[in-house]
Amino acid sequence: MRNTTRLLDVLDRAETGPIVEEEMHDMMTIPSVMGGLLAEFDVRLPKPEEAVVLADDALADRVWEAGLKMAEQLGVFCLSTSRRILFTPDEIATALQFAPTEVTVGQGLDRATERKRRVEDTRRVFIKGGGVGTPLPEDVYLPIHQSYAQEPLIDAMINCTLETVYGREPRGRSPWEVLLGWHELELTKAACQRAGRPGLGLGCVENSVTEIAELSATSWGGFSPFDWHHVAMISEFKTDYFLLTKVAHLVKTGSIIHSFYNTIYGGTVGGKEAMAVAIVGGCILMQMVYMPATHSVSPTHPFFGNTTTPQILQAIGIAQQALARNSRLLTDVVVTPVGGPMTKTLFYEVAAQAILATVSGACALIGPRSGVGTMPGHVSGLESRWMAEVAHAAAGMSRTDADALVRQLIEKYKPDLEARPYGRHFRDAYDVERVQPKPEWLAMYEAAKNELRQLGLRL
Repeated sequence: MRNTTRLLDVLDRAETGPIVEEEMHDMMTIPSVMGGLLAEFDVRLPKPEEAVVLADDALADRVWEAGLKMAEQLGVFCLSTSRRILFTPDEIATALQFAPTEVTVGQGLDRATERKRRVEDTRRVFIKGGGVGTPLPEDVYLPIHQSYAQEPLIDAMINCTLETVYGREPRGRSPWEVLLGWHELELTKAACQRAGRPGLGLGCVENSVTEIAELSATSWGGFSPFDWHHVAMISEFKTDYFLLTKVAHLVKTGSIIHSFYNTIYGGTVGGKEAMAVAIVGGCILMQMVYMPATHSVSPTHPFFGNTTTPQILQAIGIAQQALARNSRLLTDVVVTPVGGPMTKTLFYEVAAQAILATVSGACALIGPRSGVGTMPGHVSGLESRWMAEVAHAAAGMSRTDADALVRQLIEKYKPDLEARPYGRHFRDAYDVERVQPKPEWLAMYEAAKNELRQLGLRL
């Protein structure tokens, strides 16, 4: 991929860029830049009670311009060198010009291609189903991943993490991390074989606590260049040599790179307006520093840990529209509900975010990370089936119609968020031996489908 020719330049700038203290970057530079950009580009979002899925192209374009200027002014702070990695407007424009508009993951008959989508696009969203790093007991790791891999609507799978490795406690920066990465490979590949999808593209190495597991498990006999390999941007707008080591390894192995950035709602970036700008600027900066094929955003609520509060949904939607209208970037949206398996809340939260992201031009949906991804074993493949069905039904819907539906769904789940309905364990939701949803969980799913049909979604 031609963007990866910038690797040496990025590494040089991590060692020669302007020196700054981390506290200055966090507490002064970011708030000052964000505040100035919101005023300069008149970025103001209405109250969520008025609209969540916004249909304002001019606002989306202003969010884009603000995010672009943010990327130019802030750059990325390298924790390992205390230097800022900065880029000129011309360099950013050139990199964006050559960003890929499609990428194929997986092998053989299981290959699938993610493509650029636009606002209100009729084309289907690419579905990356899975528990997105949710910790799992070792004994159910395989059947849980099989429950995702066997869903035909899933185009690629993103792995969970292991609580133990061969019954031992894993430790980062140790030989156990190497074994952890390889055990993830063994179990997820076995799950795909059992599901009859041996070439399914996998999101990995999810158990890479540091760079060690990625470097080991992405090698001969391990995860392949046709899987999609993750590199994080540290919030806010930071990287380090551990992450850049991953990037260097993935570039030299010709692997597909996926980068993600999780801005914190109400943190140093600010509220919903600043979050929208930060999502756009963050995706641009990931493209500049990590040279990925795809990007994902998962803004984090400081109390609930989810992505489905009205303010966060509003910011995600307008940022996706800004990116869809003005860039070639392949942008994914991570769905993180508070609700877990065996709860109605999960269905409402996932549906609301899937509809919003689809009509706003997102290229792919990732997850859901049920129960905010923190409750061990509180995930199942049925949630990804639901996310896919709702997203596919929403393709081509107008933003105005989507907004009416999303706001109805928010009213159904918003009162439940404080209770944190994390749901029940996979063993309670699925027959573990047959790897099929239990009748009670399947009945709840069918009831949710009927409810959304009554609300007007063509499921």
